[in-house]
Amino acid sequence: MSAKTVTATSILALSTLALIGCGGEDSNGGPPVVVPAPTPSPTPSPSPTPPPSGSDPVVTDDIQYGEGATLSGNIPLFLDLYAPDEPCNANRPTVVFVHGGGFVSGNKRSGSVTTIAEEMVARSINVVSIQYRLGPQDPVPGPDYQAIIDEGIDNGTIDPNEPLLDPIFSAFEDMVLALNYLKDNQNDLCVNTDQIAYWGSSAGAYTVLQVGYALNQYAIERPDPRVVIDYWGGLFGDEQLEVGEAPFFVLHGTADTVVSYQEAVDLTNRADVVAVPYALYTVNGAGHGFGATGWTTNTVDDQTLLERTGDFVEAHLTGTTPIYGRFTLP
Repeated sequence: MSAKTVTATSILALSTLALIGCGGEDSNGGPPVVVPAPTPSPTPSPSPTPPPSGSDPVVTDDIQYGEGATLSGNIPLFLDLYAPDEPCNANRPTVVFVHGGGFVSGNKRSGSVTTIAEEMVARSINVVSIQYRLGPQDPVPGPDYQAIIDEGIDNGTIDPNEPLLDPIFSAFEDMVLALNYLKDNQNDLCVNTDQIAYWGSSAGAYTVLQVGYALNQYAIERPDPRVVIDYWGGLFGDEQLEVGEAPFFVLHGTADTVVSYQEAVDLTNRADVVAVPYALYTVNGAGHGFGATGWTTNTVDDQTLLERTGDFVEAHLTGTTPIYGRFTLP
């Protein structure tokens, strides 16, 4: 990590938001998740549970994708898989969603996930929602991620006094672990990791952006994204976005007091320099979160922002024509 990197200033608003209960990020985010005791080993092919009433996806929940270290020992890490209710004739394109919560709260079953899953599964695209280690669990980053922290502290781009350093880098580590689990078990799960999208909101957007555009500089292997979705997040070092990397979609409100709208401006300005295609949807006067930005009610050309996001993801995963550009909603 470098430049506009992991400092107390850059994530102060995120951590403050989490400490007051994630106001606006997702009303269903909930308190920090208490993770159950470790189970012996991951289960590649659990039996699906019936979908919630009124929704199309078939949900396979609590698939253990690995373990993560904490000060009190390893804890299991789980993901949920939302899939079409149809036979798996070929491994499907897949979205990996990372929830928000300031790296201290939130969970993989937030209300937004169901809405995203219904939108994408209707397009025959899976959605995977991951749980990751949170601040109250006292996560301990693995050696590769601790080395990145140490390098940043040594070169002055990381504040060693930032209390959320370990949760932040543990979130990155857990997302990579989940991605590699999906790759290793894609035939069992009907997932095609050659057609994968990263999608995150708030702290989750910070996570998908760093995993998508920064960690490859540290030889950390994971399935490359075809597209990245950034809902009110930011890239700690915008110069880490390089020529030839995945296109991205940004949704951000100009009155966001949690993650500054300037994050969206900086990222898209960098994309202009390195010719990475993108779509920026600016909501004038909007604050932080799903409700504040009106993602299911605000429209562009009679499409909601959610539908626009779904189209953008589908285009990059299936080869249809995406819509790029800057769009402003009054």
